[in-house]
Amino acid sequence: MRAEPTDPLDLLTSKSNPTNSVSPSDFLNLSSSNISLTDEEQTKMSKNIQEIFELEEEPDNEDDVMKDGDDEEPEMNPEDQARRLEKLKHIYTSLTQLWWSGYEHMDLVTEFLADGSRDPRWRTPMGESGVLNFYLENLSIHELRHPLKIQVLRLIGNSCADTDENRARLVAANYMPSLILQLQDASLIPFAIPVLYNICVDYEPAQLQASNSSLSGELIKLISSPLFNSCRAFLGYICKILDLLITHPSEPSQAPENLPIVLLKLAADRDMPCDMDDFVNLINTAVAYLQHEKFQKALIAYGGLDTTLVVLVDSYTRFDSHPTIGSSPPDQDDAKVLSQMRTNLNQVLSDVSALPEFKEACPVISTFSSSLRRWLSSPQLQLQVCACIMLGNLARSDEACEQFVHTAKVHKLLIPILKDTTDSQLLHAALGFLKNLALPAKNKEEIGEAGIWDVLPRLWLMDTLQQIQYSSISLARQLINGTWQNVRLVCKRLTDDEDSPANMRTNLSFLIALFDRTDIEPVKMEISRLITAVCRVFNSFTGYTPEKMEQVRKKFFKMHPDVGRPLSFMVSQTKWPVVRSEGWFVFALMARYPEGAQCISDLMADVTVFQPLVELLTGKDLIEYKSPSQTPSSSIASPELTFEGQTPKSDQSAPQAAEMARLDRENALVLVSELLKNRGNEMAVMRRTLFEDLLKGGGNLVLNYREVASNLGDKPTPKEERARAGLNLQEAAAQSFQMVWD
Repeated sequence: MRAEPTDPLDLLTSKSNPTNSVSPSDFLNLSSSNISLTDEEQTKMSKNIQEIFELEEEPDNEDDVMKDGDDEEPEMNPEDQARRLEKLKHIYTSLTQLWWSGYEHMDLVTEFLADGSRDPRWRTPMGESGVLNFYLENLSIHELRHPLKIQVLRLIGNSCADTDENRARLVAANYMPSLILQLQDASLIPFAIPVLYNICVDYEPAQLQASNSSLSGELIKLISSPLFNSCRAFLGYICKILDLLITHPSEPSQAPENLPIVLLKLAADRDMPCDMDDFVNLINTAVAYLQHEKFQKALIAYGGLDTTLVVLVDSYTRFDSHPTIGSSPPDQDDAKVLSQMRTNLNQVLSDVSALPEFKEACPVISTFSSSLRRWLSSPQLQLQVCACIMLGNLARSDEACEQFVHTAKVHKLLIPILKDTTDSQLLHAALGFLKNLALPAKNKEEIGEAGIWDVLPRLWLMDTLQQIQYSSISLARQLINGTWQNVRLVCKRLTDDEDSPANMRTNLSFLIALFDRTDIEPVKMEISRLITAVCRVFNSFTGYTPEKMEQVRKKFFKMHPDVGRPLSFMVSQTKWPVVRSEGWFVFALMARYPEGAQCISDLMADVTVFQPLVELLTGKDLIEYKSPSQTPSSSIASPELTFEGQTPKSDQSAPQAAEMARLDRENALVLVSELLKNRGNEMAVMRRTLFEDLLKGGGNLVLNYREVASNLGDKPTPKEERARAGLNLQEAAAQSFQMVWD
């Protein structure tokens, strides 16, 4: 029976033997701890243990706990393994008797075994013979002399190197806590850390037990202590161990929340600067933990954000092309490692800056925000990316965006980035930030007048970077929404030289040409939506007299004769119903003025535009539809006529679809009535008749729909609650109906 532990260390690390290992109790009575051996007997036993390794090949001069390579292991022969196991069993009794007799040279005997276990062929026999378990148990329940502890740790580390059977024995008996406790002795750190690494690497059960035994907390306590200064050579192993632990779901709850901050501060330490490998390891390990919200919030709460900025700057100043702390310029591989490290850190900082706590800790006008704004003008790419991402995440409210633009003038730092850089990551980050800033109405004109319309066309032409192309068009649309000054700028002549072809071209011309050239649907759609935004502003702007606005509209259609093609695309596509509805609304708006009505009338000659109009107003395909004027026996569509996704159904989305369909139908009626009013006299008789019949049939259909809805108990949705509030022209429709029927 194993002796009962008598102190706190013994109580914490008390173990039970694995069933497949030989225990000291199999060879001697542990109740008799004083075994008397003569010096001659002790010397003979020690020599017998040493001799079992003498005929083996010369081992390496380095413990396997210190190896990190992929050297090929020797082939394991079953007969050879059995022979080695018998040798170890044969000397096991001598080993235990030497131990309990108090042999003063027990550390030398243990060293023989530790050296032997460097050879992979001895490792499995060490476990099966009980030698490994013997030392594990005695390490856990006895206070050993320092020289002996060192050799015991070497034996454990070498025996467990790449040997899952021995690792399993250690985990099954829960010896991990006793090994972790060895970290509290500074003189044992050079041995304990590699041993822990050897046990954990490539063996998940050991990693999980180490995590549950709070190994990460002990390691952080260690590197935070002055004792660690003499053991910095093992920093790489500590980072590797932590990297293994964080792969387990239990680790975030076990690890101390300040762990990433400790690692980052160590990387930023200028008094004892680490080399590039350790610098990268520290930051990458911190990033691995910062993937979890617990550590992200702690980074904010404990002031760790400033340290992240320091290490990002240091990654350039200490290790890049202009070192300041005695480092030589990195080679190509090192440069890639540094770049990837910065990218990983930026991604984590993106997540951190998206937390509500970040907005509270770092307002727009703050020292931290000011540091990031300076980075926008930095020559270092990743610093600019970091600034765009983190500041962009601060720009989540109108108040913050307005402060950025009107107080901090940050848009003036972002526009040069769009002008000069070719890096897709930075362009994407800068465009995302500007799109946030462009949302408040107060910012649109300010950003537009800062020169952004001079740089956006360069991005529109980036056919190989479709995401950048799309985002830059989306930004332009956002700036145009409801802003006359930006509409004026996007429609401004490229040159005042009347002899230049550019005199009849604008930035909008670039976009229309891109629409015709590209086959990327989202890009085509965004251009179409931008043009509808322009048309909306033309029809809602009240800053000019009606006569002046008429001149502006005529000039617009003259300089953009192809503007109809993107608009046609909106109503003819079926992939985005909301966008199609937006198209019908703008068609109806444009048709209210003669210049726009002519453009829309020309578009109706295209069957891909006219057919959706017929289907919308009659519920029938163009081929099936026959004008009531041509077929007197036909009747107006009855209330029972159904539209796919438009009439009330049991489907949960049916009410929304029906509401959208109703709005589209009413806008289509406005469109037809306005076309008849403004272009009816110029239409051929058959064409005019067809439009009049569509108007009558569509009007009756709307009335029938309302009657059916009333009978079903449905009430019209209030204007402010409609799915697409603002896309309805009901009042204009009523006026148009009156004019037509009169």
